[in-house]
Amino acid sequence: MRSWRIAERDVALDRSCEGARKSGGHWHAEGCPALYAAMTVELAVLEKFVHAEGDQQDLVLVAVDLPDDPALGLDVARDALPDGWDDLDDGGSAAEFGTAFLQQRHHLYMRVPSVIVGEGGNLVINPAHPAYARVKLSIARSYRFDPRMFGRPA
Repeated sequence: MRSWRIAERDVALDRSCEGARKSGGHWHAEGCPALYAAMTVELAVLEKFVHAEGDQQDLVLVAVDLPDDPALGLDVARDALPDGWDDLDDGGSAAEFGTAFLQQRHHLYMRVPSVIVGEGGNLVINPAHPAYARVKLSIARSYRFDPRMFGRPA
């Protein structure tokens, strides 16, 4: 199964997820490594854009290829998520939920709705799962945000 992410070139192929472990994220607590990916390139762009601090120069589009085994994944329905999971100022409910998922190590990934586009899907991938060794990361191409996204003419 192919998924996508936009990343800075120097860490694009970092399988350790060290940056995510140090900082935590919407779906995981600090100290717990995780790799986030989107089900489409378009959603990967939006996910990166909402966290960007201006136009970043050295970005790449990364293909994240997971084993084609549905048993390795957990699809989480919207109604199974904790209250407030999609709040921008989430009090930690999404991070607690995701951290529990990662610590259990039952599945390689969980598919969750995007906060930005609820109909879209994101993956929270667990680098501590044994099947993570079969996850392949590859740089598909360089990526630059369209200047119009920052209110500048093309």
